[in-house]
Amino acid sequence: MTKVAAVILADRAAEMEKQARAALRRGADLVELRLDHLDDLTPGAVKALAHAFGPKAIATLRSGEQGGARVLPDERREEILAAACRLGFSYVDVELQTDTARVEELHRTASKHHQDLIVSYHFQKPVDVSDAADALEACVAAGDVGKAALPIADIEAALSLVEFARNQALRSRRYVLIGMGDPGAVTRALAEDVGQEIEYAHLGRPSAPGQFALETALRLRRKTPMVLGLVGRPLGHSISPQIHDAAFAALGLPGVYLPFEAERRSLESLLSAHERLRLRGFNVTIPYKETIAPMLDELDGDAEALGAVNTVVLRDGGTKGHNTDTYGFRMALRSKGLRLGGKDALVVGAGGAAKAVVHVLLREGARVRITNRTPERADALAEAFDARVGVVESAEVSREPACDLLVNATPVGTKDGPGGLPVPEAVVARAKFVFDLVYNPRETPLLQAARRARIPATSGLGMLLHQAARSFELWTGSEAPFPAMERAAEEALA
Repeated sequence: MTKVAAVILADRAAEMEKQARAALRRGADLVELRLDHLDDLTPGAVKALAHAFGPKAIATLRSGEQGGARVLPDERREEILAAACRLGFSYVDVELQTDTARVEELHRTASKHHQDLIVSYHFQKPVDVSDAADALEACVAAGDVGKAALPIADIEAALSLVEFARNQALRSRRYVLIGMGDPGAVTRALAEDVGQEIEYAHLGRPSAPGQFALETALRLRRKTPMVLGLVGRPLGHSISPQIHDAAFAALGLPGVYLPFEAERRSLESLLSAHERLRLRGFNVTIPYKETIAPMLDELDGDAEALGAVNTVVLRDGGTKGHNTDTYGFRMALRSKGLRLGGKDALVVGAGGAAKAVVHVLLREGARVRITNRTPERADALAEAFDARVGVVESAEVSREPACDLLVNATPVGTKDGPGGLPVPEAVVARAKFVFDLVYNPRETPLLQAARRARIPATSGLGMLLHQAARSFELWTGSEAPFPAMERAAEEALA
């Protein structure tokens, strides 16, 4: 049964004790006391912490080579570790690389005092799983619990690590195997599922990339995890993880929502491995909404009509693609009181999001024109609809008449994405309403231009929330807690 350990990083012993008590009150099974973070690290301080938390604590003293916050002279480090192994902690964590010469002696001391020794190996760069396997084997042989942590570069590496972890569980090993970074977060989500000894979580700031908050780790404890995620590239701007995490928390469901930043070649690997990853489904964003559609067993009506998928539902019987962007855009229009029958709309973009927008606008009775910097893509999008859709060359868009609705369905203006305006400011000034599908940042260049022209406008946050709620319901069968999701989005963008 996997134990959840809250990592405590305080720089004073009194504060470390305070945070440790808070973590245990909130339900953590253990606290990992990162002694290398203490300014006032003395044998007396370690003894006091052991007296307060011993049976519920891991004593860890990272070296400088292994990411320790403060570097101690060898003699002092040896003194502290030797003392920790006699003081009644549940576990003491030592390093295979740094502590090789004294691991055997520390193990004897810890065993004599009824403590378990965790022997750790931390890789600083991504390595082949076979290298991690060799390191874990050496750690298991040297102590009571073997621990290996390594950065994970991509989905394929994460899948390999999960498969290796399942083999360790079958061999009844006492082990911890952590894939660090966003691609490796799935190894944390599956900690219980693959029989790891300990799942580390943060109480405040993470001690390692990809580490879950304590509340998330506790939701997964002793349950079969429900893994969801977002597939696309890049994903740094996305707030979907915060939105769905809030939904899981509000309903008390054992789920996580992870970013899967993927190359195209990884999509089929992710689909084929979904059962092993406990993957219930995922959202799809730029640039794969159209790419993934032919890979799926079944499409819903909107996804089939558009050839674009933003939500994949995974079941034992197969894979099904949905397009909840259409629902999200329609609901966002209605929340703003926009009625578009007989009105003129100009849509900028020709990708999967633009397809969903045009689809809704035509159903609402609008007259639609599209423009895109690649004319061939704009032509292809227009031809995908039975209704007449006008195409405006980007060089000619400034000469177009005023429109009732201007929609930006490109990533222009996205945080860390392409900057500037998707159309000239003169075009913005002639619109009666501006809808920017970009939601991060809250004030995009397009929304700023609309404000300068005193034109009503909205970001894509409402669309994001409505499509997210619909996706959540498809995956979980539970009604989405919309207010909680909305609050999380507002906080993430604050």
